[in-house]
Amino acid sequence: MGKTRQTRNTLELARLLERIGNGEDTEILKKEASRLISNISPDEITLAEQCLIENGYPAQLVQQLSATFMLIGMLEGNSGSVKTNLRPNHIVRLVIAEHDMQRCFVADLEDTAKAIFEIEDLKDSSLEFRKLCHIVEHLDSMDEHIEREEDVIFPYLRKYGWNSLCRSAQNEHSYIRAAVYDLIGLVTSFKGKNSTEFKARLNSITKYLCPILREHISQEDKILYPIALEVIKDPKVWDKIKEICDDIGYCGIHM
Repeated sequence: MGKTRQTRNTLELARLLERIGNGEDTEILKKEASRLISNISPDEITLAEQCLIENGYPAQLVQQLSATFMLIGMLEGNSGSVKTNLRPNHIVRLVIAEHDMQRCFVADLEDTAKAIFEIEDLKDSSLEFRKLCHIVEHLDSMDEHIEREEDVIFPYLRKYGWNSLCRSAQNEHSYIRAAVYDLIGLVTSFKGKNSTEFKARLNSITKYLCPILREHISQEDKILYPIALEVIKDPKVWDKIKEICDDIGYCGIHM
């Protein structure tokens, strides 16, 4: 399979990723993924991904297949919430709480965009427009959330070899940031703008941003943070991570 150095686990995972992509029976794949993930290293996962890329698979698709493998393998059978056994002020609890708030704003954005589409004479004093501004303000504050993940939490994950997982999350961050910035620009330049054009652009941005943000949050909650909790066992490391994150601040919270 290409030029990438191969091990037995690498070859087995590469084939399994292909089978996941082909839509084979999920119950069979779950059992094989669960068995393989307990024996495979992060480096071997990266090599298996590279095998598929060298064989012509798009990198984004490979990342999705790899994430699916980790989800059905490492996390299969873990039906409880990732935060169940964490102390109340654990940084992962705080991150997931922010994710829950982001889900609320995504839903509000979708509802508000639909309401705005129905208004014939939209003005910046309209209740729906002011609500949109409020939602956008909160989405803009996600920069702090993303900064903490990329600058504090992800580097620790990379130390344990999860480079591909962090790279995938950071790529999604860039798409999400770009869409939020587009939304901010649209709202701040509303005065004097054609209402029909505004509604069309709002609809376009919302239909792109909401699904990708919702899916990204789900991937982090179900895959990235459970893996982080599995590989970073030392409570002192998590205390250090939280200390740095406290200095950066949290979404919508400023003292």
